[in-house]
Amino acid sequence: MSTDDFKPETWTIPSNEALKISLVSSAQDKAVQFPPSFTYPIYGDDETIFGFKNLVIHLVFDSVSFKPFINAKYDAKMDNTEDILKKLESELPTDDIVIKDENIWRDVCEVEESSYSLPRESLKVGEYTTSDSNVFVIYKAKLQEDPALSKLHRRMQIFSLLFIEAATYINEKEPYWEIYWLFNKKTKECLGYVTTYKYWNYNGHESFDSKAYQRTYRKRISQFLILPPYQGKGHGSKLYKCIYNSWKGDSSVTEVTVEDPNESFDDLRDLNDLDMLFKDGFFATLMDTIGIDNNIDSKWLQHKRKEYKLEKRQFERCVEMTLLQSQKLEVYKTHVKRRLYQKNFEALNDIPTEAEKIKAINSSFESLTDDYKRILSKCTFTDS
Repeated sequence: MSTDDFKPETWTIPSNEALKISLVSSAQDKAVQFPPSFTYPIYGDDETIFGFKNLVIHLVFDSVSFKPFINAKYDAKMDNTEDILKKLESELPTDDIVIKDENIWRDVCEVEESSYSLPRESLKVGEYTTSDSNVFVIYKAKLQEDPALSKLHRRMQIFSLLFIEAATYINEKEPYWEIYWLFNKKTKECLGYVTTYKYWNYNGHESFDSKAYQRTYRKRISQFLILPPYQGKGHGSKLYKCIYNSWKGDSSVTEVTVEDPNESFDDLRDLNDLDMLFKDGFFATLMDTIGIDNNIDSKWLQHKRKEYKLEKRQFERCVEMTLLQSQKLEVYKTHVKRRLYQKNFEALNDIPTEAEKIKAINSSFESLTDDYKRILSKCTFTDS
């Protein structure tokens, strides 16, 4: 035993570093490994594991069936340290995990892959081909509709904990959950999935009591996940557009919402919503509605928001970025500063002087404008 063995750091490792996630394809004889973004749902808020020297935890999935395999390796373990795999095991489907025995796992995966098939054609809602001639298919299903997809979801749902902040497992028995799945048509590999939920939209008793009443819903994207090996290749945008277009064309859907989006998804949504609005002619139409006083007809904006079924704040962002991109700078400045003033009215009242209030509004305006410019610089229509 050396003096290093008495140092706490010798026996301590960040759980994000210790956990190694792998997708293994036996058919293509390849494997890809990547780290998690978060491990606090499994190993605690500190995301730290104590009691092991040079610990490595392997969480491995077959890239087609997603049959899970877990194992841990280390040079030494302190006495009375709990089984390091127990916490990970508790987040995976019961009686569907292979622990430590890699040969058994490979045999099971080989059997499962030989009989694995894509979801039935009736669940298909989209398809696209990439520049390298690979075909990808999007399916939509409630978990109760397809036992195979239900099994796949139970195996894959741990990815939501590891890559989506504050994510929790959904209730499979709740009928309002629907999941969109993205598959490579040739290899049958699942690239990711999106959990969505619908809420009944109550428009008041007069509408509800009307003979012409039609029940309507607000649809929400909850967990949106493209697995790390497949990110940065446009799959997220294809999947988002498929979901948005299907909801926009559904008369029972009144609004498309997103639950607690992170920055990367905010960017994806902004880029795709702006692209949709540009191609639909919204940019040009918006310019025609600007009055001589630099105001935009609020009733027209409300009508367009309902037409596109975008939630209020998202539509406002798109309108403001449209004004900035169209070089209607005075209109943009007036529109944004007015909204910032209204949004922060109570906080501004606590600022003692008018000069300080103006400074605070200008600071928020400049910060927002810089972010809008960053997003617009990534838009493909800015090159045309």
